[in-house]
This record gives sequence, structure tokens and C-alpha cells, in this order.
Amino acid sequence: MSRIMDVLRRYLKGKSIIRTMMFSFLTVNILLLLLLGLLSIRDSTASLTEELTQSSYKIMEQAARGLSFNLEEATRPLVILAGHYSVRALMNPGRQLDVEGRIQHERNLADVAFGVTSLQSFISDILILGENGYVNNLDGRITLRWNYPFTEQDWFRQAVSGTPNRGFIPLGLHKQDYYMEKYISKYDQPTLSIALPVNDHTRKPIGAVIANLDLNKVSGMFELTANQNNQSVFMIDSRQTIIVHKDAEAIGTRLAFKGIERIHAEESGSFITDIDGRETLVTFHPTTVKGWKMVSTIPMSVIRGQADSLKSNLFGFIYLCLLLNLLISIVITVRISRPFGRLLSALDKIGEESVYVISNHYKYRELNVIGGKFKELVLRIQTLVRQNYQSELARKDAELKTLQSQINPHFLFNTLQLLQTEIVCGSTEESNHLVLSLSSLLRYSMKQSEEMVELGREIQNVKDYLYILNKKYDNRIDIEYRIPDQEILKHRTIKLILQPIIENVVLHGFGENPVSARVRIGAVSVKKGILVAIRDNGKGMTRQQLRMLRAQLDDPDHRPEHIGLYNVNQRIRLKFGPDYGLRIRSKSGAFTAVYVVLPKV
Repeated sequence: MSRIMDVLRRYLKGKSIIRTMMFSFLTVNILLLLLLGLLSIRDSTASLTEELTQSSYKIMEQAARGLSFNLEEATRPLVILAGHYSVRALMNPGRQLDVEGRIQHERNLADVAFGVTSLQSFISDILILGENGYVNNLDGRITLRWNYPFTEQDWFRQAVSGTPNRGFIPLGLHKQDYYMEKYISKYDQPTLSIALPVNDHTRKPIGAVIANLDLNKVSGMFELTANQNNQSVFMIDSRQTIIVHKDAEAIGTRLAFKGIERIHAEESGSFITDIDGRETLVTFHPTTVKGWKMVSTIPMSVIRGQADSLKSNLFGFIYLCLLLNLLISIVITVRISRPFGRLLSALDKIGEESVYVISNHYKYRELNVIGGKFKELVLRIQTLVRQNYQSELARKDAELKTLQSQINPHFLFNTLQLLQTEIVCGSTEESNHLVLSLSSLLRYSMKQSEEMVELGREIQNVKDYLYILNKKYDNRIDIEYRIPDQEILKHRTIKLILQPIIENVVLHGFGENPVSARVRIGAVSVKKGILVAIRDNGKGMTRQQLRMLRAQLDDPDHRPEHIGLYNVNQRIRLKFGPDYGLRIRSKSGAFTAVYVVLPKV
């Protein structure tokens, strides 16, 4: 404890931002702990129990509506079958059918059964049973035991005991022991059935159509409506027997607990009782089928766990404390931010009035230190910027002079030799063209007053250069210019950025003896600006060579081999930014393409 007090004493001694914040938040946390320590609780679950009861009632009401809808859908094929002429004909005990007539009626039933199978997912099967011993189902008796005494079963007798116009009859739960044993998904499994009697012309029952419901889908419907409070929703009949439950083993068991008689004595309601040694909230709701009731059970331990007043009050007070903490934090932040605002205001004056930060004797010692250090930093930055600016200007000037001097005496000597040859051969027109191209080339490269020129002038310089160079190789280089939009030639760019690329193309792509050489120069407008593409069909580069060249464009330590491309790339980036410059693609023995990305200026 003494060590803690020593630490607090050291932090509170003197005034600083960190110590002020620590002290403030420590005070807030102590207040929160005191509030939480003085909190008293009162145990009451009545409101939550009522809320969950209403919620369970709505859930079961929704499930009951879903059951009613599905039962209504399930009765439609029963109505169709019970009133079908072929069903009555096959069940009529006083009428003997010939083989052909019986086959035709069976086909009619098969057509109806096919429609039921494809459209009624809620029904697992429909039994068509006559008092005369006629037996059929949706799959044409394939799965049924033919020697099974259907007419002797209690559920069949219940199905044919209905009075006319009564509607469908709920048969309750019974075993499906009339299926063959190899159909294990149905054999001896419980099912819930509804039936509709088939009457003759005197309205006397002569049989029944019985729909077996798919219990998995019925229980699945209940599971979708149950909430997450360990709630169990199931259905019982008038004998308190569970007929639908998510646990298949529970189906067929009989409920027995105190107060269960209320479920059928009252239409709907709720009560708390003991089930299997656990206090449980029971809520019940009627269905459209007489005798069938929806039941929901939720353990009271779950409700009490949620209704724990300590947690409820704790959350409330935590929320309150958070609000207080927020308000106090805002106050503290405002107090701390004011000196910072003064410092920022002084920093904004840098470059407008003076490079020095005027000292305001800030409230906090840290801000005074920052202000003093910032004075030193600004001076150092200003010195470094000036030095860097001067070195960049010198470097750009040197690089431009290097580019301008690349029209070397050797190139000039070769051009003069070509000119002499043309004059000796008497080719006046070619001689004149050579002189004009050379003079234009020299004038363009040696005119140092302009750094930015129109793209059209830069491409014209390339045309002059390629014309002279192609003359040297007896016009063995096929040159093509593709510029669909002449308007882009009016945009301005840096001078002498394309000629070094052309020199690189000829030198490294074709060498001194070009054969079937082809150079394509194009310019198009793109999203970033302007894309100038220079492509040749020279020897290309391997992947390793291409990777090395791309690295050399950015690394000054690798400049000697490709100084021209490096200079061009750096000049573009220095002028327009890192998004612009050169992009290179190549394939060995196929091509090399240099793309120059420029902004629209």
C-alpha cells in the first residue's frame, strides 16, 4: 500500500498532462467503485416472467397459425381424392370393375398422387383405404404390406366414423407398422394423421383417405419459432400425450405434472409448476384442431438468471458511470486541449511571419519543451530543404545537359557521311530532307530556354531522329505512328524524353544490323493522362533481364548500363510525381514495349 501511495505521490508532484490525466481518471474510477460497492439489489422476476409469458404466447400463436396453414394445405389433396370418381368407384362394394376399368381408375389415382408428391412437402404419405378392402397410397402400394388388416385398426374405424360435412378428422398418433420392414424411415415409426371419409351416393362412408404428416417438418416448424431461453415448444393431444416434439424419443410419452389439467380446462394461459424436479414456467395455447394444444416450457432458473437484479442494476449504474466518465473526460480534454490549441496557432504562423515559434509560456511543461524543440527542428528542416532543392536543381541541370549532349560527334559524323553519299549520288530531295531533319534535331536539342514543350514537338523530334537513323540502315526499319486523337499532341511535356528511349530500342533491340525491324509509336488518352507507347519486334529480354532493368530504373546504383532510360524516368517523376514515368514489358525473341505515362498539362 505504501508503494502505491509513493507512486501516486510522485505522479501528483508537479503539474503535467500525463499526471493530470492519471489523477482525473483515477478519481473517476474510485467514484465508480464506490457507486458499485454501495449498490443494493432487490430480487424480483415478476416483470420478466410476464414478458416471457407474452413472448411465449406470441411464439405459440405464430406456430399455431403455421400449423393451421399447413393442415389446410394438407387437406386439399384429401378433398380431391375423397371426391374423385375413381376413388369412389374402386371403393364401391356393390360394383365390380373389369380389369380394364380398374387399370384406368388406378392410372387416374396415380396422376393425382404425382401432383400431391411434388407439391405437398408437409405430407409424408396418403393412404387410400376402402371398407371393401381396397388399399393404395402415393407410391402405388409398393411400400405397403398387402396382408395388413387396415380396416381393423382403431384409427381407420375413427376415420370412417365421421358424419357428413364434418370436415377432416384428426386421428392422433399411431405406429406405421403397415409399411414393409425394409423401408426403415417409415416402418414402425410414429405418425400424426388427418383423415377425410369417402362417401357413396347415399352419403354413407365406404372408406377414407388418410394423410400421414411428416413429424420432422412439423417439429422443425416449432423449433424455428422457439426463442433462445432454453424454451421447448411441443404439442399434446387430449390425453396429454406428446404428439409433436423436437426430441423424437419424447413423442408418444404422456405428460404428468401438477396443474396439467388446466391445459385442457382453459383455452390458453400459463402457470408455474415442478417438472422433473425443476421449477418451470408452462404456457399453453390452442390450435385449430380440437384436443391439440401447443405447450411451451421454460426453466425458471433461466428466467431468474436473466432477472438477476444485481446484473440489471449493475448495467444501469455502469451506463450512468460511463456517461459521467464521458462528461469528465470531455472536461479534462477541453482543459488540456486549450494549451495545445495555442501551440498549434503559433505553429500555423510559420512561413507567414517567422520561422520561429513564439513562446507563450504554456501551462504544461511538456508543451514548453515541444515549442523549444520545434524551433530547432524548423531551422534544420529549412536548411535541409534548401540544400536538397539546390542539389536537385543541379542534378536536373546536369542530367538535361547529358541528354542534350547525347547527339554526339559520332552521330553527327555518320549523318554528314550519309549527306555526302546522297549528294554524290545526286539525290537532291533526300539530301535536302537529311539537312532539314538534322538542323531541326540540333535546333531542338540545343535550345535550352524551354524545359516544357508540346507533345507534338517531342514526337516530331523523334521523327527527325528516326529518319536520319533509318537512312543509316538503308530504310530497313519499318516505322509506324499511331495517334488517333491529334488533340493530345497539344498537351505539354518534358523536353527530350522520347529520343533516349528510341536510341535504346535501336541499340538493344536490333543492334547494328536490323533485319525485318519494326517500330510502332503511339499516343492515346488514358485515365491518368497520356500514354505514349514505343514497341519494337527486336530480340526482347528474358524475365531476369526485365526484372534487372525495372530495378535499374529506380536504383541509382545501377544506372551505367541504362543511363538514358534512368534519366528519363527520374525527370518525369521529379516533375510530375511517382504516379508517372516509364513502364516496360518484354518477351525474349518477340518484342519490347516501353510505355511513357504522362499527365495532361
